[in-house]
Amino acid sequence: MKKRNAVFFYLMILSVSALTILPIKNLVAQNNLYWVYLEEKATDLTTWENPFDYFSPRGVLRKAQQQVLFDKHDLPIRQEILREIETLARVKMQSKWLNAVLVETEHPDLLEHLDFVDRIEARIPMRKSFASLADDDANFQYGSARLQTEQVFGDLLHARGMTGSNVLIAVFDGGFHNTPNLSVFDDLFNEGRLKGTYSFVLQDSNVFTRGSHGTHVLSVMAAKTRGIFVGTAPDADYWLFMTEDQLVEVNAEEHNWLAAAEVSDSLGVDIINSSLGYTTFDPGQNDYTPADLDGQTGIVTQAALFAARKGMLVVNSAGNAGASNWRKIVKPADADSIIAVGAVDIQGNRANFSSEGPTIDGRIKPDVMARGAGTYYIATNGLPATGNGTSLSSPIIAGLAACLRQAYPHHSTENLRQTIIRSAHLYFNPDTLMGFGIPNFDVAFNNVFSVDEFASKQQISVYPNPAENQIQVSWSVDFEPLGMRVFSASGRLVRELTIRNQQTSKELDISDLSSGTYILHIYGKSKAISSIIIKQ
Repeated sequence: MKKRNAVFFYLMILSVSALTILPIKNLVAQNNLYWVYLEEKATDLTTWENPFDYFSPRGVLRKAQQQVLFDKHDLPIRQEILREIETLARVKMQSKWLNAVLVETEHPDLLEHLDFVDRIEARIPMRKSFASLADDDANFQYGSARLQTEQVFGDLLHARGMTGSNVLIAVFDGGFHNTPNLSVFDDLFNEGRLKGTYSFVLQDSNVFTRGSHGTHVLSVMAAKTRGIFVGTAPDADYWLFMTEDQLVEVNAEEHNWLAAAEVSDSLGVDIINSSLGYTTFDPGQNDYTPADLDGQTGIVTQAALFAARKGMLVVNSAGNAGASNWRKIVKPADADSIIAVGAVDIQGNRANFSSEGPTIDGRIKPDVMARGAGTYYIATNGLPATGNGTSLSSPIIAGLAACLRQAYPHHSTENLRQTIIRSAHLYFNPDTLMGFGIPNFDVAFNNVFSVDEFASKQQISVYPNPAENQIQVSWSVDFEPLGMRVFSASGRLVRELTIRNQQTSKELDISDLSSGTYILHIYGKSKAISSIIIKQ
């Protein structure tokens, strides 16, 4: 095997407001941590003029493809607020989605008197829950991965040329030990498809020296050595985030998950694979109960919901508690807009450890099933191995969801999610053990809804598109825009127009622009939205 020097990638900072990560420090065994929730963020006439102030070019493009609204949840917390909080408490992290700051203090009452504070809640520390991975003849193309890929008809999706190309997957896990030195990942590194890494545990880019769980999970999607092992998304792009510490029982993992999801949104991630779950607290503290599986309770479930609403498809392990006293799914698998994946064996029978539903409010969970018993992956020695757990069934689905996204880049995430679910073999007769069953990605490919009934109400209409000279842009009456801007795909401003009060359409001249893809951005005081323009 070729020995490669370890390659480390540093999290790029687009601007102070966009991707700044506040380090999460020394959260082991701390009970004096509080979430400080803030009053609603203020906006002005210039807040939404330039989406590239808050997002990478890819992030803007992903939102424009789906016409996902830019709103207050995309705005960072103001630095002057953070500075004032820091005079009274130690700031551990911030969340723009929650509009909250996690602080360490013995006197939370001092913060209650600040004008911008809405409420203060004690942090509920969580303990991580990994799927167990027990190490236990090659096909020409897939090698050891053949049967688990064919079980969900992923091979037929690949045969159509859909292998995840130009789709960005973020993997949240506990470390990716030895990944740079494994030949099955040579293409991932050599082709520049590993876009970056960041450890929220170590607060640096080093994710390759601790923990093998992420290596195993990544291999199910990204490994690519024909005849040995080919994963479900062998040509996708990847970001690797270390959100879990496997060496100690720290309590910060769900906050790391939230931070990683916010960064993923700014980076333009399409798919999140999270082979993680949360159920109980550390000894001596309050536990979650099955009654909390309502799709709303808990930081990590709220983070998953936000991620879905921002246009990312979240694929999460359902959990391995089916044979334990807990039995139920884990968080954030209870969220209603994600795909929670249970485990079956190669015959399609449910694995006895696979967590079951429903949620407390009666929703079907898990959503779908894939092979999680006797699943093949690549071990840190570079050889195929087998293991059990929904940690391994989740990346089977996440990888093939990326292939489906490649085929339908402009469809809403909810359209693709529902299409995957509707392709499953128990869709018309779901239950609490298997959910909607085992999906058929060939059926899904042929049944993506041409009229996207799940898309957000379209705020912008562009016609004709593609176009050579003039296009007509119209918007809904309640949008109340202030201005219109056109950006190149890299974020360069190429056109700017003012919109009059009560105006609901405007003609745009693009005759002098070079052929290519542009971002049309319409902004108001409280929100903004983008769409794609194709200049012929």
